[in-house]
Amino acid sequence: MSLSQPIKRSVNVRREPSTLKRHLLALSWSLFGLFFVFIVVIEMNHEGWKEPPKKREVTASFDIPPMQKPKPKPKPKPKPKPKKRETSRPHPAPNLMSQLSGIDTGLEAFQSDDLISESSLLKDVDHSNMVMTDDTVDSPPKPIQRTPIEYPKKARRQGITGYVVMNLLLDQHGNVQKVKILESQPEGVFDDVAIASVKGWRFKPAEYQGKPVKVWAKQKIRFELN
Repeated sequence: MSLSQPIKRSVNVRREPSTLKRHLLALSWSLFGLFFVFIVVIEMNHEGWKEPPKKREVTASFDIPPMQKPKPKPKPKPKPKPKKRETSRPHPAPNLMSQLSGIDTGLEAFQSDDLISESSLLKDVDHSNMVMTDDTVDSPPKPIQRTPIEYPKKARRQGITGYVVMNLLLDQHGNVQKVKILESQPEGVFDDVAIASVKGWRFKPAEYQGKPVKVWAKQKIRFELN
């Protein structure tokens, strides 16, 4: 035997499991996984899709009564016209024909128109409490005492003239009880002076059936510069 020839040694090699078996096992797991996923998808689709609810048709019936014509309203009966009451016409006031002259004190002259009585008659009362008219008074009042009238200084400086119309209530003694301004021109210039002066006047009282009575009298005083 030659020394140069290689010496053969026996080596024991362990065989590994077959690769075919491993492939089969992997394939089995893959199929199982796909089957599981398939089942899950089917269940989800089955739960997610539901048939939409059907719409219910609702019907209603109405009974409409026939229209009734409105009953005509009864015509209102005409009211009876009230009877016209006869009213007595106012009678003209008594004319006293009294002229007031200026006071000799260096002041301007004053003129006063005729004194005219106007009032309403009260029935069924004592004559002493009645306010008479020219129809019932037998004797009209007459001025017997007059206080001087002072011309307003401001109006005199400015050359203002005018008049005041008043309504006087005279009692049974001829005293002035009330004074009402009916008209004044210029307004408010001579009012206070005229009222203050007329309140001090005295009159002979008006008489009815020989007795003194109350009476309303209209008095106009003019303020003029001479």
